[in-house]
Amino acid sequence: MGKSIIPFIFENAYLNQIFVEVVSCANASKLFCFHNLTFEKVKKHKPSILLTDHSSLTKIVNQEIKPDIIFLVSEPNQVISNSKISFEVININIPFKISDIYRRIENYLIQIDIDNKRIIKYKNFSYDPSTRKLINQTTFLRLTEKESQIFNCLMENSKTYITKKDLLNKVWSYGDGIDTHTLETHIYALRKKIDSKLNIKELIMFEEKKGYYINKAIL
Repeated sequence: MGKSIIPFIFENAYLNQIFVEVVSCANASKLFCFHNLTFEKVKKHKPSILLTDHSSLTKIVNQEIKPDIIFLVSEPNQVISNSKISFEVININIPFKISDIYRRIENYLIQIDIDNKRIIKYKNFSYDPSTRKLINQTTFLRLTEKESQIFNCLMENSKTYITKKDLLNKVWSYGDGIDTHTLETHIYALRKKIDSKLNIKELIMFEEKKGYYINKAIL
């Protein structure tokens, strides 16, 4: 994993001075380095991770800037009550230790790296087994646990058809003689969700006497 740049912006002059001094400390972290930004640059570049204080957070929200996560340095009694916040906020209470901030950001970056390695990428979509999300650039579809098991099973057998019996055995561990209505109901619901949410038709195909087949090329 390459070294990440974590931008910071503080309205509080004292906090800004502290972190400007931190920036001058070389090799403080093997995973990231801090970079001081003006508010204009935050609006322009829209970073995915940001370290800031309470006053700057208010500006960021009002300007509808939407990072993935903000590490917020604030007093313990400061309350965030803004319905426009659509990103994760991790509070770092004053007083704080710089080493604690480094540790928390490093833990977050490590987890992101682990999550990214789990993601399965296709031509237009990606699938995250940990969150059961099928994602493209504009939207995503979250699968139920059973839908995810069916989807994974179909993808594992994407070069051939898989019979209803084999799919039941793999997903529900059912034996011979079990009614296939449960499987058909789940696949019907999954097809409808994929069609309505992702506008993908005929992803899961069925042929009598052969079984189900997933058209992986569509993804």
